[in-house]
Amino acid sequence: MEQEKLHQLLEKYHAGQCSDAELEALQQWYESLGGAPEAPHWDVTDDAYLGDQYSLFQQRAMLKPVTNRRRIWKRVAAAAAVIAVSSLLARYFYPLSVTNTRQPVAVVTSHHAPLPPAPDEAVNYDRHLVLPDSSVVLLRAGSTLKLSDSFNQAERLVTLNGEAYFDIRQNARQPFIVRCANVYTYVLGTAFNINTQGKDRQVTITVTSGKVRVERENKIMAVLTKNQELVCRDRQPAIPATLENVTPKVEWMAKDLLFNETSLETICQRLSARYQVNFTFDRAVNKEKRVTITDAFYGTESLNDILDIVCTTLGYTYSVTGNAVTITTL
Repeated sequence: MEQEKLHQLLEKYHAGQCSDAELEALQQWYESLGGAPEAPHWDVTDDAYLGDQYSLFQQRAMLKPVTNRRRIWKRVAAAAAVIAVSSLLARYFYPLSVTNTRQPVAVVTSHHAPLPPAPDEAVNYDRHLVLPDSSVVLLRAGSTLKLSDSFNQAERLVTLNGEAYFDIRQNARQPFIVRCANVYTYVLGTAFNINTQGKDRQVTITVTSGKVRVERENKIMAVLTKNQELVCRDRQPAIPATLENVTPKVEWMAKDLLFNETSLETICQRLSARYQVNFTFDRAVNKEKRVTITDAFYGTESLNDILDIVCTTLGYTYSVTGNAVTITTL
């Protein structure tokens, strides 16, 4: 029976206005749920109370009791839809003097991320983005990335304000181009970091692998390879520099993936924002359980890579369906 229809029937029953057919419909609904020793489990708690209330219903409705008294109401306790209806039934049949001290049998709790903002909207957290061409971008908090209308057609042009790390899927037919102010970085199959947050419209390109070509005003400024960096300032020559260690330049990517005695709930809150997903926890999962995982992640890992380690360490498991993640016990 649909909840709205049930609601209407209960309104009429409470007012003593149900017809015989409507009373029969209510009885059929109770029987369709499976039957209990004396009562449907409409608040899923107190058997004695339920028996009294169902007897009262039978007296008022002049209906015969359910004949099958041995069936157990496991389906009512396990089905979320029935539990939702049970709270509606309690509104009409549950006296104020009765207090509910037991937990519903089937309960989950969740952290729901809001609808993810577009890459060209600034937010106060780092984001892991997968572009239409399957390239991965780590967009730093406060930064924006705008894809051209023709992205993934003749070329793949994006405009960056702020800082981002790019791990580009190679496609010789569709060059990947990052525009920052008047500086254009042409990707020749690589991973690199670009920071436009310096003073005087400064653009810093740091290559961690592969090769890029940097141009300004249609002139080639430099071709960079692994461990090289170029700092571009207005009206100043740009000279490539070779770095002994590029890690300090990109360590921001894994900052929110350092877990030091961090609760599962906090970890999932971070991952929810970073990967634009919603988390749901099975009732048996202890969200306050803590874990220490440091220096394990570079920052470009997928959500599954992170959850594999976190859940294995805590003794849980998980499943991912679309943007919904469920944490459960083993």
